[in-house]
Parts: sequence; C-alpha cells; structure tokens
Amino acid sequence: MPVQRQTAWLGWIGVWILVGAGLGCSGTRPMAVVGEEERGPSFVMEAIPVLRNGQPGLSLYLGLRPRTLVFTHVDTAYQATYEVLVRLLDEKGRVRYEQAFGDTLRVPTFADTRAHALHLWHRFVPYRPGRYRLEVTVTDRHSRHYTTRRRRVYLPDPAGRGPVLSPVWLERQTASGRYAVHPGLHVAAGVDSLRAAVALFRLAPWHRVQVRLLLLQFPTDTTAARPPYDLMPVPGSLAYRGIAYDRPETLQVSTRQVEGLSGSVRIDFMLPLLVKRGVYRVEVTARVEGQEQQPAVSRRELAVHGPTFPQVETLGQMVEALVYLTYPDEWEQLRAARTPAELRVRFDAFWGRLVGDRRKAARLLRLYYERLEQANLQFSAFKEGWRTDRGMVYLMLGPPYVVEDRIDKQIWYYTYSEQDPRYRFVFERVRWPGSPFVNYVLRRQPYYYDMWQRALTRWRNGQVL
Repeated sequence: MPVQRQTAWLGWIGVWILVGAGLGCSGTRPMAVVGEEERGPSFVMEAIPVLRNGQPGLSLYLGLRPRTLVFTHVDTAYQATYEVLVRLLDEKGRVRYEQAFGDTLRVPTFADTRAHALHLWHRFVPYRPGRYRLEVTVTDRHSRHYTTRRRRVYLPDPAGRGPVLSPVWLERQTASGRYAVHPGLHVAAGVDSLRAAVALFRLAPWHRVQVRLLLLQFPTDTTAARPPYDLMPVPGSLAYRGIAYDRPETLQVSTRQVEGLSGSVRIDFMLPLLVKRGVYRVEVTARVEGQEQQPAVSRRELAVHGPTFPQVETLGQMVEALVYLTYPDEWEQLRAARTPAELRVRFDAFWGRLVGDRRKAARLLRLYYERLEQANLQFSAFKEGWRTDRGMVYLMLGPPYVVEDRIDKQIWYYTYSEQDPRYRFVFERVRWPGSPFVNYVLRRQPYYYDMWQRALTRWRNGQVL
C-alpha cells in the first residue's frame, strides 16, 4: 500500500523512479571527447603545494564519481578497483616523477554505486622544488578505461628567500562537522560552511604580511541553449562570451595580518552562502610590508549551479529542463502554474499526452533525465551542462559518431559522410585569458531546422527508445 500511494501521488515521476530502479544500468552511453581523454572514470582534481617536515611536495586530492566506475558484487558489498598514476613532468616534457597507486572502493548497496557524490582520494606526493606539469590518470581495472587530467604546479623551495603564497583551495563542511577539500570548479547552490584557504611558506619572525581576500561575482549567462537553427549570438554579447569578466561585483573583503611566525602558516577565510547561479572568483593577495615588490596573488574560480547539481531532483528542475522537448504553448502553460500542486498536474499531463503506454513513458522520461545528468557531468562550465550548446545537442541526439577536436573549435559528426552539413555540428571555442572555463558556441544554421524537428518528433512519440 505505501508504494501504491506514493505512485499515485508522484504520477509519472513515481513511475519513472519505480521502473528505473528495476532497469539496472543506464542505457545512456558516456561520450568520449577526442583530445580530452574522457574515456573512463570521471574525477576532479586538487593539487596543493605543501612543506611537510621541510620536504616539499603536493597534497593531491581526487574527487571520484562512483557511478563512472565498474562495480562487482563481492560478498555482501559492491567493489570497484582502480589505479591512480601520478606523474610530474619538467618544462621539456620529461618525466621526473612517476608513481602508481592501486585502490579499492567498497560500498554497501547498489544505490551507492550510482551515487553522484564525490569519493575523496588523497595522497602526499613528495618531490624536489621546481615548476612541473602534473599529470594524473585514473584507470578502471575492470574495464581498462582511463581518464587523464593535467595542470601546472609549483613546489616551493624551503631554502629560498622571502614568503611564498600558495594557490587558493576550497573546503566544505561534511556531515560529521569536519572540513574536507572540495576539488573541482563546480559547487551546488546553497552549500553552507564553504571556506577558502591559502598557505604562506618561508616566513621569518620579522616578516609582516598583510593577506587580503576578495570574493567577486561576474555576470554570467545561465540561460538554456537556443535551438541550432536559431540566430547566432552576437560576438561580445553575454550569450556569446558566457562570462562578463569586465563587470565584477565585490561580495566580500577580508584581511589577515601575519607576523612573528616562522616556517609556514595556513590562513582560512569563511565565505558567505552562495545561492545565485554563476561564476565567482576568490582572489587572495599577500603583501610584505617594507618591501617594494608587487604583492603575490592567487586566484580560484568556481561556478555555482543548481542546489542538487549534477542531479536533477526537484519538480521545478525537471520542468525547467523540458524547454527542449516542449512547443512554445506547452512551455508557457507549464510556466503559468501558480502552485507546486498545479505544476505537478501539468507536468504529469505533459508526459501522459506524449506516450499512452505508461511503462514506455517512464522509460522515455528516465532516458531524458539520465542524458541531462550526463550532460551536466561532461559539459558543465560556467553554467550547467544541459544548458550549454553541446549539452542541448547531446540531450536531443545522443553521443555523436565522431568528435574532431581542433585548436579553435570542436566538430561533432552524426553521420559518416563529412559532406552532409545537416548532421555536422561545429562548436566555436570562446576563451578568456587566465580563466578555467571555455564556452563552446554552436554555429547555428537554418538547414538544421528539418533534422531538429524530426529529432523532436522522435522524442515526443517515443521512437527515440
């Protein structure tokens, strides 16, 4: 009886949940992007320079997504085995350090294997001072698929002169009340108890250092992508640039005075509650009093997304994401709902009209939102992945047959005939110097209209299954 009551109350959402629980693994294929080596486990990375007992090194944190690992049922639990290969390369590309770490992730239930929450992996990597390119590869030992991430790192020399400022890293409070490093660029809106941290190295008792934090917010395009046959956004517009770095708004200014200390010291800054979607920058400067050189500056950007990112869990989020499947009058009718109960009725009525078969409708709904979450995992930048041009195309057409990665653009082919432009999508790269984000803008063309309408029809009548 409790299950029946829940199904009646949740309507098509309840059917999607109940049927989806029995379908096992997702039918949505992750997309391999040529040039980015995104073939295996999904993870984000944080590399923090440290001095441990006078030994320079990296405190390396990886945030692994369990749902991208292959689990096997062992005894009463589920287990995935993986390998982390860490390499440090010099400026000429020669490998100076290499170490492989084997590890196992065990979870008690099948639901835990499908979790979006990051599993935090941490190791200390000692090595001599210098500037390097860090390369981390995570390989799933069952599938042998792998993913590689790279970044520049600097290991401070403890014998050098003058204070050194580390990069900024973020930490968030866990359920136990302790703080843990938050790797990656993406944060769900409304995350409480988020703090930024830096370290000062090579301090002497006579150093007086003023450390200042600025929290900046930039105007950001957070709208859903327009259809591929629509007008191109004007270069220089917010829709084209994605982020207006020339119009920052200062949200917080905090200062710390460091004096009378030697060696290294860590400095924490609590951040306010971030509830508005968009791009933020934490900028920390360290100025040594009595010295004429420019202050040291470290910056860390982050993108704030929906409150359940990368998942889509609330009715409001699910309705918002229907913008690609609805006709204008249907979209306006959904948005005109005045209460949550009315919105639920209209949402259920929309899916009920598409496919008469209840189980088929549940599979269709499940596929749509699984693709949406996959788009969030693969294409999120300054806004959630499903809102981007690449996310829109992936959501409606699925993974392309071939991806061609070039310096200034990325080309997706949905045909093996390169001569047919209707099934070739070109995404221009729009970069900002020093920014970790890249905007991929689709070159919109009127000849996409017929193909796009056919794709929309296939979704709406269930043929996409």
